[in-house]
Amino acid sequence: MRFSAVVLIVPEEDENPAVRILKEAGATGITILKGKGLRQNDRKTFLGLGLERRESLLLCVVEKQLATRILKTVKTEMKLDLPGGGLAFSLPLGSVVGIGLAQMESFRREVADTL
Repeated sequence: MRFSAVVLIVPEEDENPAVRILKEAGATGITILKGKGLRQNDRKTFLGLGLERRESLLLCVVEKQLATRILKTVKTEMKLDLPGGGLAFSLPLGSVVGIGLAQMESFRREVADTL
């Protein structure tokens, strides 16, 4: 089985809907990191305090075939085509350890459902 890492970066206020969408699309585990987003010429300050946008980075490791389905679903449901909507991408993974048998079986079922 081949794996991909799916990364979704969304405004912090969109984190809960993003988690729901990822799970519904087949992700079985999600790691969430918090950060600040800066875009070109977008750094604003008020009394010396930065007003960067708070963002959530959601990371999940999934079977390669599920990655494409997840990206398509996220693009549509999160409206990533709109400005400021977020960003999603996947990266192929060469080696993965730590995925349990139950999770592997879940991936197999999800992939079988798409065929």
